[in-house]
Amino acid sequence: MKMISTQFRSALLFACALAVAGCSQLAAVNNQNAAPPGVTEPAAAAASQNPEDKMLRVNAQDAIKAAAEGKAVIIDVRGTESYKLAHIKDALDHGLQRVETGDFNGLPKDKQIIAYCT
Repeated sequence: MKMISTQFRSALLFACALAVAGCSQLAAVNNQNAAPPGVTEPAAAAASQNPEDKMLRVNAQDAIKAAAEGKAVIIDVRGTESYKLAHIKDALDHGLQRVETGDFNGLPKDKQIIAYCT
């Protein structure tokens, strides 16, 4: 099994934190320090301790564009049964449980990972 970089693993775990915290929007996680074009950091309320407040965001249109350009991979973290019912075109079925256990097989290390759960 290939070794996954700590930065990449952290980025994926942040994506999973969003899925657990609310599953209300797409979350973009980049394995680099700077946010890519089209991605914004949410304004966190001073008193808020919600991990979702720290997530990078990307709107659906920018996510689809980044994936189409080969700059990103979209992962569906809802689970296989939900994925089978419906999913974003070309999204990978990579359930939250897999990410939580450190199973990153099949995910590229050199692309933006965009996780969604709704």
